[in-house]
Amino acid sequence: MMRSKLLITLFVIVGLFTACDEQATSIWNPDEQATGSAPTLSSISPEGGYLSGVDAITVTGTGFSTNIEDNRIYFSSSDESGVPGVILSATATQLEVRPPNIAGDTILVKALVSGAETFSNVLTYKLSPPIVEVYPGFKPNSQTPVSLGLDNNGDLFVAVTESGTPLGINKIDISETGEIISNYILANNRFRFDAIDFSSDNRMYLALGIRAVFQGTEGAKEGAHFIMPSPFTFTNFDMDENGYMWLVGNNTHIVRHIPQTDRVSISNINNLPDNTAIFPFEANLKGVSYYNSALYLLGRDDNGPKIWKADLNANSEVTAVSQFSDIGAALGDVTVEDTFTDLVIAEDGMLYVATNRSESILEISADGSTVGALYAGVLYPSVTSLDWDDGDFLYANTIATTVDGSVNSVIKINMQKKSAPDY
Repeated sequence: MMRSKLLITLFVIVGLFTACDEQATSIWNPDEQATGSAPTLSSISPEGGYLSGVDAITVTGTGFSTNIEDNRIYFSSSDESGVPGVILSATATQLEVRPPNIAGDTILVKALVSGAETFSNVLTYKLSPPIVEVYPGFKPNSQTPVSLGLDNNGDLFVAVTESGTPLGINKIDISETGEIISNYILANNRFRFDAIDFSSDNRMYLALGIRAVFQGTEGAKEGAHFIMPSPFTFTNFDMDENGYMWLVGNNTHIVRHIPQTDRVSISNINNLPDNTAIFPFEANLKGVSYYNSALYLLGRDDNGPKIWKADLNANSEVTAVSQFSDIGAALGDVTVEDTFTDLVIAEDGMLYVATNRSESILEISADGSTVGALYAGVLYPSVTSLDWDDGDFLYANTIATTVDGSVNSVIKINMQKKSAPDY
């Protein structure tokens, strides 16, 4: 009788864990004898929560196996059952884990070690989404966000085209998750806006891929503000703390300009006004960011995509230009179809580059030596424009591609750090 009860009990246990295995809640092999007790979880860091699907958290406890493959850890919410995390390293007391891409304030976390009959105790943790759609309302296969910029008040402006025709610039109310928009700059149906930025007094300036910089006024079409002679073209620009506008494009020079009240038109580069200076540097440049008395220049030369650093002296003059990071060599598989279109810098000196490649946004170390994907596998696969708010969020335009899940949208990315000073 005792033997029958034991067999029945064993059958129930085997059936229970077999069923649980179908929901990714157990790894116990019923054909093996249990060889250890369940692990115990005591804490998860960072305290207070982290981002789902990104980097790693540390789960501390006892009873883990030092063999990674013997450990499993699961995260669940009311909508998810036993989604496994990726264990990156393991000791007897700690697991380094990349959490799955689920989000919630009360995510349940539990672990299991091979050979144990039961799970660990359960801890509650908060996982936040690393990206949030700010404005997903573009018409599919028709409307495309081209560039974006945040003004000094934190308002978001996005340049949009429809079937290739410029629609102007929309102002998006980010406090309402992009549901309220207004047409802020009217389209002239000629030029697309490659870059949007603001001066310290909150005047909007626009680069349109031609030899002029335009100024934007609410409710009106853009008007030319600063014009250089051919063959200058401007695709991007940035402001420094001295009020200088640094302009780059497919030029033989970097251009420094002080914005004026009236329009400035230059016909001869050998006779420049006091408000404009040029510094020799030839490349096809798409992005520029001012940081710590230097310009970081994103572009291509004959050997592929690169970032250069242009050092500035106390008089805001370019004194030397050196290669900062060879993006093409670091990635190794760059083609002529790959674009690298915008550049921003974090307060810790790390650089971020918008690309149409699967990486979406490249993360480059502060010394330029390493290049990789920001939040690999989490972001949409094609990004065209970037701008940082006053907090921890990086805003980006994303463009639909053939990759499943990609859309035309504006998103914000939780960077867990702030931007370098923006002037």
